[in-house]
Formats: sequence, C-alpha cells, structure tokens
Amino acid sequence: MNQVLAVGYDLGSVGPTELAAAGRACGVDVVLVVDSTCAHVASVLPVLRRRFEVVDIAGLSTVDAAGEVARHRVDGVLTFSDLCLSTTAGIADRLGLKRWHSPAVTAVLLDKSAQRTAWAAAGLDTTRHAAVDAETEVAAALASVGLPAVLKPRGGTAGQHVSRVDDLDEALDAARRFFADAPRGTAMVAEELLVGDPDVAGEAFGDYVSVEAAVHDGECLPLGVVGKLPLVPPFRERGFFLPATLDAATTARVLEVADAAVRALGVRDGIVHTELKLTAAGPRVLEVNGRAGGHVPDLFERAFGYSVVETAMRLALGERPSAPDGSGDAVTFQYVFLPPRDAETVVAAERLAELRALDGIDLLDVRVRPGQRVDWRDGAFGRLGKAYGRVPDHAALADLVRGIEDTFHPTFTTGRPT
Repeated sequence: MNQVLAVGYDLGSVGPTELAAAGRACGVDVVLVVDSTCAHVASVLPVLRRRFEVVDIAGLSTVDAAGEVARHRVDGVLTFSDLCLSTTAGIADRLGLKRWHSPAVTAVLLDKSAQRTAWAAAGLDTTRHAAVDAETEVAAALASVGLPAVLKPRGGTAGQHVSRVDDLDEALDAARRFFADAPRGTAMVAEELLVGDPDVAGEAFGDYVSVEAAVHDGECLPLGVVGKLPLVPPFRERGFFLPATLDAATTARVLEVADAAVRALGVRDGIVHTELKLTAAGPRVLEVNGRAGGHVPDLFERAFGYSVVETAMRLALGERPSAPDGSGDAVTFQYVFLPPRDAETVVAAERLAELRALDGIDLLDVRVRPGQRVDWRDGAFGRLGKAYGRVPDHAALADLVRGIEDTFHPTFTTGRPT
C-alpha cells in the first residue's frame, strides 16, 4: 500500500500537474487539502476533484480540519503555497507529523519582521527594521530605520505591495493605499534599504540571488544558487537562471549565510527558499520562505533533470534528500513580462511572433488581451507572462534579454499612482 501525503493546495509554486507527476514518481497517494472559499481553489476545484482525493476544510477549525485529514491515514503533510503554511503546520502538529514546520516556526516564516529579529538575536544580520501596524506608525518607523527605506507587508508574498520610499510623504501614501485594501489585522514592516553591488554578479544581472535548500533533521542541504535578472522597479522580479554567475568564494559565503539564516529561524525539515542581497560588504539575507520558490521547480527540472517537488515529498516522509548531480551544460532561464508602474489596462500586445522566434526561447507563455487590467502592486501575480529557454552561456543570456526588451513593447493606458 502506498504512503499518503496531504498537500495544502492554493496558488503557489507548484500546480496540480506537477503534484500528480511527483506523487507517481515517489509512489505516494496525494490528498489535497483545500479551502473552497479561496478564489483560486474555487476556480479549479472541479479539475482537482477529478485528479485527487480532496479534503475541503472551508470553515473548519484546525482541530476539525486535522480530523478530516486524519481519515485518510496520512503519513506526511506539506505545502507549496504561503497561503497554506499556517494551516498545514496546524494540521501536522495536531496529527503528530514532525517532518513539517511547527506552528511556531511557521509564524516566523510568515513574518518578515520576526525573521529580522531572530537574525539579530543570532548575531547574523543587523538590518534596521520596524513593524508598522497602522498608518499612524509610519513616521516613527522611518525615524528608527532611516531613509531611503523599503516598506512592505510583514507577511507578503510574490513581491506584492513592496515599495521603496525616499521621504515620509511617499511612505505615508504607500501605507495608506496598502491599509485601505488589506484585510483587518494585516501589517507592514519598514526596513533599511540594502544597496547591492552590481559588480558581484555582473552588470547585466541582478544584485541578489536565492539559495534553494532541503532541510532534514535540522541539517540544511543546498540544492543550488539561482541567479537573477535586474529587478523591475520598485522590487519586482524580472527573471531567474541557473547556474548563477557568482565566483566560488562568493558562492561559498552565500551558502554560509543562507544556512545560518535558516538555522536561526529553527527550521527542522522541508524545502526553503532564501533570498540574499549581494552588497559590497558581502551577502546580506533578505528573507527565508518555508516552501519552494515560485520559479524553482521548473528551473531545476530543465537545468538538472532534478525534481524539487519529489524532494519535498520525500522530506515530508522523513527521507534524507540528495542534491542535483552536476551543474548543467547551459544556462536555463525564465524571463518574466511585467507591466510598467503607471499602467492600468492593456491596449495591445504585438510582435509576439517575433518574440517567439528569438534564438534561445523554447516556450513563450504570454496571455494578455486588450482591456485587461494590470497593477504593479500585484508583484509576480500581476505578470503578463513568461519566456522559458536555454542558452549556451551567461553572455548569450544577456544578449537575449536585450533582444526580448527591444522586441516586446505592449501598450497600456496609464495613470495609476506609482
């Protein structure tokens, strides 16, 4: 009889197709745990029910949700969605399943301010930060943090509502718009702006990286360092690639800092995604996420033939992970199409055939239509699409990025506040 994994499902880094394939490869039965009142889940629920056993926990307490999941005699619990981290931690705790984040660790993983407090206590990082629970606290937070600063949700994901602020008026405006739309009880954090050194990764590339790691019994096994393209203002991710451009010494230091950051948060098991800024003084930790990065499973599969999803499933069952074998023979990338900050609606998106014909692009997934509303504050969730491909080396990637940006210029109505 197969072992059974309960997977908390909502919008995240892994979709139903990947979950089903990984479950088959691992020889496990996947049970999806969902909240049918969530918009994304509701939109795909008929498909999910055709492919999986589904446990709908909408409206249930953690105790009752755990009881429903227990009916399936599950051997492990995990998720690939920030939206499900708290729920899966509570269920795992109630069922005595130890190969997932505890509720206490999950609370820190979902709170960027608490992470910085933990790193400071561990002597790892002293980036100035201050919690902002209401618009009235912005001035005091900036007095503590200094300017320029970064203002972002304490529990945000996908780069949503992240702003650079250079004066008090900008900060108040960003906070006012955030708190007007956010659910009650949602908070922000103000952080010191970390300045990257473009020479570390190279002028054509981003001044930050991520480390993907598998944690087993508190031991952090690095799976790889993912390089980034330069951010789209203010802090939106333009693209990702493997391998990164870092030299051996910088890579070693990045891995050391990432390992220390994960340990300081008390993570014992699971896949983690750690982002670090490449400064002139060395790598500085930005945040740790308690699940795979949104782009990571695809990149590792195409670059190394390595399944991050399978690894996560095996970790949830208590198996010791293995790292990818080899460094790949090319540069594997994703390029993300994003709207400008002042864009409101799409007018036209032309020259897609020319874009698709660019050497190095294997798959173009651009889904835009005239009249489509866009908002930069949606971060990665507001993307227009992606390009996927492989090129011989990093110089070829830089050339291709220039080609993409010379070719594709969607037009928009404008006027949105930036």
